[in-house]
Amino acid sequence: MKIGLDVSQTCAERAGCAWYADALTRALVAEGLPRGHTFELYHHFGDWINADPRRGTMIDDPRVTAPLRMLNPAAARKFWHEVATGEPLPGKPDVVFSFNFHAPKLPHTKLVYTVHDLAFWMHPEFATDETRLVCQRELLQALARAAGFMFVSQHTRDEFEQILPAWFRLNPRPHLLAPGASRFPAARAIQARPDSAPWLVVGSLEPRKNHAAALDAYEIYLAHSSFRRPLVLAGGAGWKSAELHARLDGFKARGLPVRYLGYVPDPELAGLYASSYALIAPSWHEGFGLPLVEAMTAGLPVLASERASLPEVGGSAAIYFPPESPAALADAMLALENEPAAYPQRAAASLDRSHAYGWAGTAKSVLEFAGRL
Repeated sequence: MKIGLDVSQTCAERAGCAWYADALTRALVAEGLPRGHTFELYHHFGDWINADPRRGTMIDDPRVTAPLRMLNPAAARKFWHEVATGEPLPGKPDVVFSFNFHAPKLPHTKLVYTVHDLAFWMHPEFATDETRLVCQRELLQALARAAGFMFVSQHTRDEFEQILPAWFRLNPRPHLLAPGASRFPAARAIQARPDSAPWLVVGSLEPRKNHAAALDAYEIYLAHSSFRRPLVLAGGAGWKSAELHARLDGFKARGLPVRYLGYVPDPELAGLYASSYALIAPSWHEGFGLPLVEAMTAGLPVLASERASLPEVGGSAAIYFPPESPAALADAMLALENEPAAYPQRAAASLDRSHAYGWAGTAKSVLEFAGRL
């Protein structure tokens, strides 16, 4: 089978969906090549056109081609227009997986559409108008064009049913749960964390991630903690975040131990997980919640919002709090810190929970799914 894989989001500064595309692409290739499958990587995909696609995911194997990688934006737009009007994709793949929310018209190929989250419908206030309208348009197009669907969590699948009740019953299409996993290897053992180990928040600065609650909770925490651990935030600048950036500047001006690192490359992020005390995940909504799995893989306790997919991912290993209550988050931070004997148990529970997720297992399920289309 020849399989096309959308890696367009990996060509820009990467967030959760891009890392999902990169990691699953690599896992599919690793699982698929020994089975005789071949692959094409699309560095432009549909309306997602990159200024410099050369930064995207590449795999050095003659059975993995990248026919669009050297196309400039004008040539890429022309290419996808021709595909939409009847030209076959190069190599005529049997199936193409979309990971970037776009559902291009593929007259000669089966399209599998990945639903990462439905926040743009469930919580439109957290998105820009442009992002919200693009995601809504592309999902509606996918309903007409996709031969199959993948959902990154049961929660996202349930939200699809909530928004489009009985759609799968009336429009039978195969669908699959294809959860993410950590990009980083699992810790071999639980490590003791020094008193200076920081609290960690990972995610782009956007309203959905609820960084404001983490900052509110941290101020409460500082007033009551004898450790006064630093708070580190790692993630892109995001959108609708001017007030949050101004507040971070205010923390710095007051000399408080809060560091915003901006976008963090893989090696540095792995180091942050390995050296932090615990992960704080205060999001209002997540389709999956990749930082939870990555933190648990590093053996970090996780303090997570009780909303959306996060309880599904964290299971009984995580400590949950209502995202609207910074005080509850501060209480959870202080409780974890003030019970040092319980910390290794929390860390071990996280590491054990992380074993429920693995890219190899997801890739095997996806390849079997592709074979049934």
